[in-house]
Amino acid sequence: MGTIFVAYGDDGTREEVLAFAAGRAAAGGDDLFVFHVEEHSDESDAAIREEVATVIDRTAPEVSYEVHVSGPETYSDRENVSKRKRLLDALTDTDREFVYAVMGNVEHGPVESLTIPSTTEAVLESRSVPVVLVPV
Repeated sequence: MGTIFVAYGDDGTREEVLAFAAGRAAAGGDDLFVFHVEEHSDESDAAIREEVATVIDRTAPEVSYEVHVSGPETYSDRENVSKRKRLLDALTDTDREFVYAVMGNVEHGPVESLTIPSTTEAVLESRSVPVVLVPV
């Protein structure tokens, strides 16, 4: 029995990733730590929590979970901490131990791959915990 880290992204596929993780948690008797980096002003902490609760209630209501939303208000404009850094900091937090991480494997085109740093690659390169990639 452990805790599965779920990288709850900002695209339309995040519910699929969470549903997959909830199913795995139910099968293994694990709980979930759902981490979301809030980047858009139209996203509220309450809306994210409600969305997570809906997916888990529909998929695996017996699974216990915790939701952490890392909002922009946690950092000053001078710090300008990237989404990748906030995710990696949460994943490698020494106060927690995760069985593995679940995240979406979003494919990018050749131009995007050159110009947009990959959060998935950063997590894989950290080698802090095993990672399960859900093709989305």
